[in-house]
Amino acid sequence: MNFLHLKYFLTVAEELNITRAAERLYISQQSLSNHIGNLERELGVKLFTRSPKLSLTYAGGLLVDTATQILDLHGQYLSKVGDINKQYVGALRVGISHTCGLALLPDILPKFRTEFPQVEFSLYEGNSTQLESELSHGRTDLIICFQPIILEGVTTVPLTEQRLMMVVPRTFTQYLFGEQTEDIRRQYAQGADIRAFEHLPFVLIKRGNRTRSIVDQYFSRYYFKPKLILETENTVTTLAMAQAGIGITICPELFLRATPAPAAGSVGVDLFPLTDPSTYGRLVAGYREGRELSHFGQRFVELAQELLRV
Repeated sequence: MNFLHLKYFLTVAEELNITRAAERLYISQQSLSNHIGNLERELGVKLFTRSPKLSLTYAGGLLVDTATQILDLHGQYLSKVGDINKQYVGALRVGISHTCGLALLPDILPKFRTEFPQVEFSLYEGNSTQLESELSHGRTDLIICFQPIILEGVTTVPLTEQRLMMVVPRTFTQYLFGEQTEDIRRQYAQGADIRAFEHLPFVLIKRGNRTRSIVDQYFSRYYFKPKLILETENTVTTLAMAQAGIGITICPELFLRATPAPAAGSVGVDLFPLTDPSTYGRLVAGYREGRELSHFGQRFVELAQELLRV
């Protein structure tokens, strides 16, 4: 058994499809099948059943946890050896939401790659619950998300405080306030009155997202029932809908960095902060207690802090 066999096995276990797994690994399907067959012969067990579709056997399920731990320990060892030798070789596995990644990684990754060209960087994108699961199972070294982190045994490093912003199509503001629009824009730039927008359409991230939970609690506190016309898994989609004049959305200020370029005919948006203390959130980097973050992992966090202090 070698580390390559385990890596290939875990990829197949995740995809449960030889074609997709081979594409991810950039090898042929035949080569991947041979690796899995060699591993099964070495262990003397079947790891997958292949009919009617690919699935893990009981032995395969056991190996998922074991292989994950082995590769995780191997990665930790390489990181420590790299730190000792100042060669900084190894891997950094980061978990982050799609929108947060769009907002941060284009600025952080080029600097990180310049400083640590020999470090393999991999990315897992998901919501807060998924990120915590990846961290707890040792499949990521570090996650970046908004507090609270429900998972126990996580050390957190603060990155920034964020307030929630209303993203309002400018045509909506004009429709509501007419001749007073410019005065209202200046006033609401310091804090919006959500109740003024009660009869206008909203486009929000789906329930289950941590930001949506905060928004729903805020609505409840102000006895506000939004006219909800669309829910989506992707904050970038809600921002595009606001730009197109379809509906109002609400998101952390940081996520405005990920706003797509205005399309032809875009109506533009007004940005109004929500000032209730409950709408402020702390973005943190989190890693498992008792596990020292590698030098390059620490540097990744520092680069995030430096970017967000600007």
